[in-house]
Amino acid sequence: MGGIYILIDVVFKKSVTPVLLLIAIVISLYYASSNVHAADETNLALNPSQTDYPQVTASYTCGCDNVWNVVNGIISYTNNPRDRWTSYYSGSATDWVAIDFGSPKTFNQIKLYIYDDGGGVMTPASYLIQYWNGGNWVGLSNQTKTPATPQAFLNTVDFDKVTSSKIQIIITHTSGSASGLVELEVLLHQTADDIAASAMMAQIEQLPIQAAVSLTDKPTITAARAAYEHLTVNQKSMVTNLSKLTAAEAAIAALEEALLPKVKDVALLSAFSNAAGNTITLTVSSVLDVTYSMQADKFQVTANAVSIPVTHAVYDSTDSNHQTIKLTFASPVLMNATMVTLSSQSGAFKTNNNEINKTIPSRAVITFKNLDLSLDNRIGIDDVVRMIVNPALQIDVNQDGIFNQEDIVMILRQISVQV
Repeated sequence: MGGIYILIDVVFKKSVTPVLLLIAIVISLYYASSNVHAADETNLALNPSQTDYPQVTASYTCGCDNVWNVVNGIISYTNNPRDRWTSYYSGSATDWVAIDFGSPKTFNQIKLYIYDDGGGVMTPASYLIQYWNGGNWVGLSNQTKTPATPQAFLNTVDFDKVTSSKIQIIITHTSGSASGLVELEVLLHQTADDIAASAMMAQIEQLPIQAAVSLTDKPTITAARAAYEHLTVNQKSMVTNLSKLTAAEAAIAALEEALLPKVKDVALLSAFSNAAGNTITLTVSSVLDVTYSMQADKFQVTANAVSIPVTHAVYDSTDSNHQTIKLTFASPVLMNATMVTLSSQSGAFKTNNNEINKTIPSRAVITFKNLDLSLDNRIGIDDVVRMIVNPALQIDVNQDGIFNQEDIVMILRQISVQV
């Protein structure tokens, strides 16, 4: 609030109207309110005890002032208290103020509280901030000055993060005047994106390491992922420990997968429909888990390109090898069909090793009429002989690309099947 007094002093010296006085007071209040920075942002230049580090020096200091005043945390634009650095009587066109932190510090914002008494000490024409890179003084990258040109009271400079042990401010004085600083702050400023990213990283850091993840951690891990996806693209780019979240998610996926049945590519060895046209008998390559409740709706059957719903899917109790499935239909829908196909979704049945079947692609079902070559409503040795001697009639039952003994054996099992 000290800025109010200096403005009033200037206004009365220059006999300005009461309206302008009011404007001056409002401006002063604005700048005074701008002096506050986030409570969790440490002023790296602060040293009210004037001992150890940081150390502050200047190219010149007026005998009536003290350069240490710019790092004591007191912001006063009046003589009550008189707490500032000025270059009054310097005689130089430029002067500098430097901070030595004593060790490398990381920062991205500097605040200059500029003193202007409207007389011998005025707002500088310009200022340049540099940092020490270990061998030279260099400029800051991507600087944004607020305001763009120096003004009395608070001047803020934002820039890319830099780590350095020293900074200096080179001040170019307004012609015929000296310059002054009330306070100098060096901060690692937390933007909204910084705060969001830091909170996200803290949330991720609370997650267990991958080896210690259990299924009870899933809600916490899921919440962390949801929070991360809520961030902006820029905020996401600032999260440096995302790998811990993805590792935890991978651990949950592995634990859940371990609880699920494994998936196996079970071969369909044969598929025959009966004479009555209401049943398809399947033989598969694996021993089945007969305690598993098969899913009839996971079998798809078409007859002459028309989809036929499967009424029941059951294990064939007469098969001691437990490799046979019977699909039944509500009516003899397959009796006169010339083309029947069958496919199965994954999970239609399960093996005795707790493995669910992979998807079985569409394949032809061998109908009773396909085997009754003599058209006598039965399947006999004569039908099998005809098939063996006539390549045009041969059926690759197991669809392995050849007609051989395995196919003949499976066809022989169909002899005399009437229902």
